Amino acid sequence: MARPKNALNKSKDFLSNRLKAMYGDDFDPIMRMAEQAMRIHGQTTAVSEINDLKASIEAWDKIAQYTTPKLKALELSGEVQHKPHEDWLELLDGE
Repeated sequence: MARPKNALNKSKDFLSNRLKAMYGDDFDPIMRMAEQAMRIHGQTTAVSEINDLKASIEAWDKIAQYTTPKLKALELSGEVQHKPHEDWLELLDGE
């Protein structure tokens, strides 16, 4: 029998329950990562060292993976089915 959609597998469920037992029922690893990313960002803004800035970018990149959908490349093909408007052609010829 398959798991319901978005249900955790046994390993993830065990880990999630263990973390909540250790850090409280409201523990959310993504929110914790976001808090730490904000800390890193604040420190790197003050220091402006390249390695620190890279660490900040990597921290925010990890958060983005959980909070924003990945963009896919699109390929467009085909032919234009209409002719350019004559007024546009006159404007382009006049310039």
